[in-house]
Amino acid sequence: MSNEALTAIAVTMSAIAAIAALAVAWISLRESRRASEGAKRQTARTMDHALQSRLEPMYPDLRKVLGHLEDGVPHDIRNVLIPFFVLFSDAFGAHRDGLLDERDWNGFSRELTYWSQKPTARRAWRAFRQQTWTEGFVNHVDSIIDGPLAYPDLHEFGTIPPEITWPSEASRAES
Repeated sequence: MSNEALTAIAVTMSAIAAIAALAVAWISLRESRRASEGAKRQTARTMDHALQSRLEPMYPDLRKVLGHLEDGVPHDIRNVLIPFFVLFSDAFGAHRDGLLDERDWNGFSRELTYWSQKPTARRAWRAFRQQTWTEGFVNHVDSIIDGPLAYPDLHEFGTIPPEITWPSEASRAES
């Protein structure tokens, strides 16, 4: 074998080694990032748990006011429904206090009533109503949820309600 062939083989082997080193470095960097993100998430969970355990004794009614994650409302819909009912409560209070005129309140209330009358919202309201709301709001929602339809002429043919798995149903199904 000639010197040139040996040099070519050595150069090729060096290139392969360099590519392998790059691949190992890239994989190591990726795994380091994953581990770092996992450590950050774990630190955040630990800090959250520590904060929760300090807040509970200091503010025993905090969960009553802000809601409790174990009230049975699935986590994937609670981040939509809580703000919805907070918006409705704020509008109700603004109307009650004369900040939202009758014409605006009628349109706003009718639309919010429509969404409150949906089966998922009705069911979530049973859990949410235990929280502290604007004075008079719980009675208002209770009266409209099972009251006359907001849009009686609207027929929603062909619509399929979303599949929501409520924790109590899931645990019963497993039994």
